[in-house]
Amino acid sequence: MCEAEKRLLEVKSKEWEAEGIRKGIEQGIEQGIERGVEQGIEQGVELGQVLLYKTMLRNGMSVNEISKVCSISVENLKRVLSN
Repeated sequence: MCEAEKRLLEVKSKEWEAEGIRKGIEQGIEQGIERGVEQGIEQGVELGQVLLYKTMLRNGMSVNEISKVCSISVENLKRVLSN
């Protein structure tokens, strides 16, 4: 292999490495965004459920009634409402 070929291979190797790093960063950012969106949705759903339970309590339903209607155990409902 002549010097020009070695130099070209060296340059291409650095380009490929940079491209790999760039792709890795992009993939990491995409995965981070996806996880963040998923967590945000989960937290929003949980908050919505808590608000629903609290509204039901304010409207006179008992913890036992809410538990039956929402298919949640009394223990879990009390834990959720205490947070």
